[in-house]
This record gives sequence, structure tokens and C-alpha cells, in this order.
Amino acid sequence: MIRLPRIALDPIHLRQAARAAIAAVVAYALADALGLSKGYWSVLTTVIVMQASLGATLGAAFDRLLGTLLGAVLGIGGAMLSGPSPIRTGAVLLVVMLVTVYIGARKPNLRLGPVSAAIVMLADPTHADPLGAAFQRVSEIGLGGVVGVLAALLVLPARAGDHLRDSAAEALGDCAALLTLLAGRLGGSGADPAALNLRLRKTLAKADTQIGEARRERVGTLIGPADPAPIIRSVRRLWHSEIILGRASEAPLSAPVKAALGATLDQAVTAATKRMTALAAAVEAKATLGDGAALDHAVAALQSSVDALRGAGGDLDGHEFGQAFAIAFTFAQIRDNLADLAERLREQAGEGAAKE
Repeated sequence: MIRLPRIALDPIHLRQAARAAIAAVVAYALADALGLSKGYWSVLTTVIVMQASLGATLGAAFDRLLGTLLGAVLGIGGAMLSGPSPIRTGAVLLVVMLVTVYIGARKPNLRLGPVSAAIVMLADPTHADPLGAAFQRVSEIGLGGVVGVLAALLVLPARAGDHLRDSAAEALGDCAALLTLLAGRLGGSGADPAALNLRLRKTLAKADTQIGEARRERVGTLIGPADPAPIIRSVRRLWHSEIILGRASEAPLSAPVKAALGATLDQAVTAATKRMTALAAAVEAKATLGDGAALDHAVAALQSSVDALRGAGGDLDGHEFGQAFAIAFTFAQIRDNLADLAERLREQAGEGAAKE
């Protein structure tokens, strides 16, 4: 008996599919009611601009309309210069395509320009002159873009800020896992942090895109919560601090340093990972912020152990001292970065600049 694979239905994708389907039908109905001869462009535009969030949809709709306007203007100019001669038309088309494709390559948001220019230039004169074709094309694209934006706003709306919070929480979870891995390397595990670092880089790059989308949602009457960029900056600084710890963990701790720091280092790792996990839940609005007292005490104890190690001297060489100091410095940075992140989250929640 053949078993078909089970398909996992993602609620986010289901909502996006519902929005796009409803918007496509509305665009078709409006194009038909307005008598647009090529109303399918409205439907295509609606489907193309429909993204996972309102901010992304706004950006896609604006880019598509801007590219259409560019192509329409150059297409009209090309049509007026080409005349009835096929050879002359081909020469002008070559120039128009060179210009519009070059602009689209330099500015990817204008990549629709060459398509619009070709349609306007080569419009069948029995149906529309170049000006008429340009007006019709812009009207169809504009209608599709407006319907797409309204659908993103009104039909099962999803905000970029929500996706951004998911990305921040995901990055914090990976930071907690990375810290545990690096602590194991200091103990001699030899684990490779490359995969986690790559995942963090991709997650934060995705978050940077989502920041732009969230900012678009704050324009005019769509003003939403505070600028989310500081949250991602705090998470990125936290990751950079762990990269410093990664360099310190390239060689495991020597026996004397491990004996001196072992207990306090373990406590600092445990407290830091718990704080990251708690803040990740708070980012997703699934828990309160709590406080960082446990991490403050653990980092202070670790710094005291390093100070005691320096006072004891003994047979430790410069590398061992340097490694111990780098560890203490990194955990102080991790503590400060997590405190800053908590502060930014309080600002987002409208609690002002309360101190942790």
C-alpha cells in the first residue's frame, strides 16, 4: 500500500494563501467593473505583491508601481521616436531596453521597468496608442497594488513586527545554545560552533529585512509600536560578545585555570543561558522580563575568581592569564548586553526607561 507523505500546514502560510486568494478575486471583480481590458495584470500584481506581512506588501506594491511608471515613461518616449519603420523601432527598442535593464540591474526594485516599457512601446495601435497603453498599464498595476495592500491590512493581517520578534527570540535561543557549546570547548569538548554562528548570521540578516518592513508599517496612519531596530542591535552585540568568547575557547582551559574558575564559570554560563531563554520568551510576549540579579551575582563571582587567580600568580603563563581575563570580560559584556536588551524591551512595552 502506497502511503502519501503527510503535509504539515503552516498557519502563517495558510493566512497568506487566504489573503492572496481573496485579494485576487477582489482585483478581478474591480478590474471587470472598471472595464480594464487587461484586468489580469491587476490580478497578477495583487498576487505578486502579497507578502507575509503588511510591511513587506507595502514595499512590494510600491516597488512594482515605481517600476511600472519608469517603464511607462520610457516606453512612451520610445514609441514616439520609433515611428512606423520596423528597423527604427528595433533600434529604439534596443536603446530603451539597454537603459531600463541597466536601471533595473542597479536598482532591483525597478526591475519591472523593462517589461512595462516593452508593452507600452509595442502596444497594438488598433487597441491603444502609447499614451493610452501607458495609462492603462499603470491603472492596472495601481489597482492590483492597492487591493493587495488593503487585503494585507484587513484580511487576517500579519505585522512585520510580529515576525521580527520571532526572529529575535530565535536568535536569543541560538545565542544560549552557542554559549553552552563554547563553555564545553573551554572544558575540552572540541565542538565546532560554525553551524550555530552561520544560523545566527542568517537569522539576523532576515531580521534586518524585517526591520525595514516594520518601519514601512509605521508610516502615516499605520503607525505601530516603537522602532524595533534597537532590539536586534542588542541581540547582535550579544552575539559579537560570544564570538570573542569563541576565540578564547580555541584552546581548552589548562588544569590550574579550570580549577580556579570551574565552579564560577559554570554558574555564569547557567545564569546567562537562563537569562537569554527568559528574554526570548519575553520577546515573544509569552513571559515577563524578570530581572538579571542571578546573572549579576554569577558574573561578579567569576570576576572575583579571575582576580584571585591573578593575585595567586604561580606557574601560570601569559596565555593562561589572558584567556582567563578574556572570559571574565566577555561575561561582563554578555551581562551588559542582556541588560540593554531588557531595557529596549521595556521601552517597546511602554514602561519607559526603567532600570534593571
